[in-house]
Amino acid sequence: MQRRRVAILALLATTQLIGVLDFSIVNVALPSIEREFDLPPDQLQWVVSAYALTLGGFLLLGGRMADVFDRKLVFMLGLIVFTAASLAGGLAPSANLVLIARAVQGLGGALLAPTALALVTAEFVERDERNRALSVFGTVAALGFTAGVILGGALTGFAGWRSVFFVNVPIGLVALIVAGGLLRPQRREGARPRLDLAGAIFATAAMVALVAGLSQVTAPAGGWVRAGALLALAVGLLAGFVAVEHSAADPLAPLGVFRLRVLTGANVVAGLTIVVASTLAFTLTLVVQRVMGYSPQLTGLAFLPAGLGGIVGGTVAGFGVRRAGFRWTSVAALAALATGTIVVLGLGVSGSIIWLAAGYGLAGVGIVGTVVATTIAATSALDPSRQGLAAGLLTTSQQVGGAVGAAIAGVIDAPANLSSFETSLVVAIAIATAAVAVAFASLRAVAEPPASAGAASGEAA
Repeated sequence: MQRRRVAILALLATTQLIGVLDFSIVNVALPSIEREFDLPPDQLQWVVSAYALTLGGFLLLGGRMADVFDRKLVFMLGLIVFTAASLAGGLAPSANLVLIARAVQGLGGALLAPTALALVTAEFVERDERNRALSVFGTVAALGFTAGVILGGALTGFAGWRSVFFVNVPIGLVALIVAGGLLRPQRREGARPRLDLAGAIFATAAMVALVAGLSQVTAPAGGWVRAGALLALAVGLLAGFVAVEHSAADPLAPLGVFRLRVLTGANVVAGLTIVVASTLAFTLTLVVQRVMGYSPQLTGLAFLPAGLGGIVGGTVAGFGVRRAGFRWTSVAALAALATGTIVVLGLGVSGSIIWLAAGYGLAGVGIVGTVVATTIAATSALDPSRQGLAAGLLTTSQQVGGAVGAAIAGVIDAPANLSSFETSLVVAIAIATAAVAVAFASLRAVAEPPASAGAASGEAA
């Protein structure tokens, strides 16, 4: 790769990392935030949920903006919003301002995540080079969760909870300066498509209602009632979104793209993978701290093998896609995920921390390997002008998967005993197995990005 392209990939991967990192880094600081502002549990969860709501709600809109407007400008706008919100969160004198800052951070992340992925696919056009770039990009992004747990524990322990917000500020400022000089403005040919505002409103409202409903499943004092109402609202809003997209001249998400088996399959597999990843992270955090008695800092270290496994998984997946195609690479990665979870269930939960870490390490290989393979599959299914759409759909699927996984684990793990933790892992294994079946049936190779959203190759990988 040319030096400039390497620098661009490093920039985009770094910004993607801090977006993913921020989702988990704050979790470790929650007890400190709770103590400072004397927050009850039902309010404390909004420190996490406020970020998840705006991130999940605006991802499709962010992806569409990356296709309609200059991607450099959208990317830099996302950086500005995210960095400013991080500074505001660190300086916040009240809990309400922390929640507002988290919501604005999610909005910045919703602009950054799909635009960064679209920029990668636009910069690296040649297939093998693009696959290598997406391998690096996906690996770095997927490692953000594990890194967040470790870094969050260290920062909170040594510098206080505000440092988990402040750490984003210098990174964001440097990235903004680098992006201004490194990225090139995007030149468009022909008429610029219109932004489907009606579709954006319905899609955003539906995703906010969906993520909010899932986050309320484990909430005390009527959580199930609120969850049911919000999920019913989400279904109604999604129906409205479909109706709007049928008649829109330039739809936010053309419904015809879902007939592309590779694109739909990649999104389903990616979502199921993150369901399993989220369930594992939630459950094993409780196992290590409540059953094995480790501190939050040592818990982060116990999860280090998962991060190392992720590096291996991302590297191997990039090579595997070039050799065997993204279908077989996804199947192999998901098999590693299921096997690692079985090891944790059989030897780690009620046995040794070493076996737990080893099993989670193998699961990390599978999680990141699948993220990389499905990213390559999804972006291969649409032409360059719609990479923002592909990125928006994929990141939305992952975000919904994370919310579903947290809800599943929260409900099953509520008794907080060994039996409930084991049940949660059995469910994770079943979901991983279902993802294998979906990947095998749907992820067929496309020769090159098609000329239009409605065309795709059916050649088997």
